[in-house]
Amino acid sequence: MSAIFSSLAAFVAAGVRPQTALARAIVFVLIVKLTGIVAIKLVMFPDSARPTVDAATIARDLGPWTPPR
Repeated sequence: MSAIFSSLAAFVAAGVRPQTALARAIVFVLIVKLTGIVAIKLVMFPDSARPTVDAATIARDLGPWTPPR
């Protein structure tokens, strides 16, 4: 079990202190994306409410389903 934890710790440490400029740029972009996703969620669903999705909603959005011929 300690091997799993040590490999996870090494993985996290590699993300925290990237070695190359490309790795630093990738970490930066991922952090920006994560921040954007969280901000969008907070704006769209401020009270943790979720829209109701049922068969009628899907049919309205996608259109009627016809079986393939």
